[in-house]
Amino acid sequence: MGAFWGKLSENRCGVLPPKQEMNMKKLLIHGGLVVTGNHVAQYDIVVAGERIHSLGVAGEFSPDDFDETFDATRLVVMPGLVEPHVHFDAPFMGGTTDHDMLTGTKACAYGGITSVISFSNQPKGASLVQNVKDWDEKNRGRAYIDWSMHSLVYDASEQTLADIPELVKMGVPTYKCFTTYRHSERLLDDDSMLLVLRATADSGGMLMIHCEHDATCEYLTRKAITEGHTDWIYHARTRPARAEDIAIQRVVDLLKTVPAPVYIVHASTAGSVRIIANAQEEGLTVRAETCTHYLTLTEELLKGENGYLYICSPPLRTERDIEHLWNAARLGPIEVVSSDDAGLPGEMRKQLAQGRFDKVPSGMPGVEPRLTLLYSEGVKKNRVDFPKLVELTSANPARLFGLNHKGSLEPGSDADIVLFDPNVEWTMSASTLHMNTNFCPFEGKRVAGKVKTLLCRGEVVLRDFELAGSPSHGRRVFRKLER
Repeated sequence: MGAFWGKLSENRCGVLPPKQEMNMKKLLIHGGLVVTGNHVAQYDIVVAGERIHSLGVAGEFSPDDFDETFDATRLVVMPGLVEPHVHFDAPFMGGTTDHDMLTGTKACAYGGITSVISFSNQPKGASLVQNVKDWDEKNRGRAYIDWSMHSLVYDASEQTLADIPELVKMGVPTYKCFTTYRHSERLLDDDSMLLVLRATADSGGMLMIHCEHDATCEYLTRKAITEGHTDWIYHARTRPARAEDIAIQRVVDLLKTVPAPVYIVHASTAGSVRIIANAQEEGLTVRAETCTHYLTLTEELLKGENGYLYICSPPLRTERDIEHLWNAARLGPIEVVSSDDAGLPGEMRKQLAQGRFDKVPSGMPGVEPRLTLLYSEGVKKNRVDFPKLVELTSANPARLFGLNHKGSLEPGSDADIVLFDPNVEWTMSASTLHMNTNFCPFEGKRVAGKVKTLLCRGEVVLRDFELAGSPSHGRRVFRKLER
């Protein structure tokens, strides 16, 4: 950390002198190493009310002029993280995910996240618009940080196609479909996909797509079960890398018929990033993310007795895939690293599985560890630098998902600010985290870095490593995509 600490940029952000009189609360964050844009330097940050007012060189402002000051000496100061992919309070395969909005946003706060977007969960055939209204009502006053939602698209019915432009108008311009899970009536076939792409292009939305080739996965699953292969590792063997690659290529081919903005969720293979990069070179609007667990864990974990705890879809991959994904995160086409937090209670998963890999509800918890893991495995190992980490976790998801005042420390942005202590070394486990689960996918891992203080719109949510905020503070964000 010492060598990095000394790399100070000569560039300065737009420095605006504080007004002589301001009726709102004024905060000063001073002495920290600030990550903003593509450079890192020691700036002081002035917060007025809910917004960032100005940035100045270290020592430019007097602490006596402020209502409260935060000494960020030897801390890294960065924009609050944006988490665009979680499943709070989600029913799946007979269970319900560990986190709801209340427990999930608490875990987010400890992970430096100030904005989270969860998937709403309407049953097939229900109104997407009504579901958004229901979620809005249900979660009001139950979030420590700001939040939004994505919808889920299971078909291309007249109601769904009519709901899509209404969603965009309601500030929910993103929604996800699946190329798998035919057995649970979630698969969107080619005919329907083209119709949804057309509605997306016309309305100014963005279609998020879970890409696995259903026929390949189902064929291999039936074959494995018939042959008596029920061990956890067969989840990975029946949902191979080629199934993901086939599905992504199919989406790319359909986009050549109906161009529309598309976001590939949880890319996990070396082949997937090559296909996405090629599509971008052809001028198609294809964005992509990967997830923390695909950058750090391998399918070898499925060979253990507790392998069912590591089942997610797509499955964990290989060391080779991990290295390709890190390269893609650093150089493109990966623009976002999310958590895809979707864990279910371990005992529930085991009971539902009945000893068979194909009956385990997919998903793992991970919303809190993301920043620490990306620092430990990324920055400290020279896979990415701090500006790239901020791009992947804050600036890019804010830009891509229409959180227009988030993801930046520029004056005028929401005062969503992380004070991160890179010097803390600790062992990650379920007991040292704050997620609503007794299972941590990264159990026993020695890591570095922890969020010390967190502000969301100028309000202290985390202070000196402890929760200090209120669930009445977070509010739903109206999102609008750039066209």
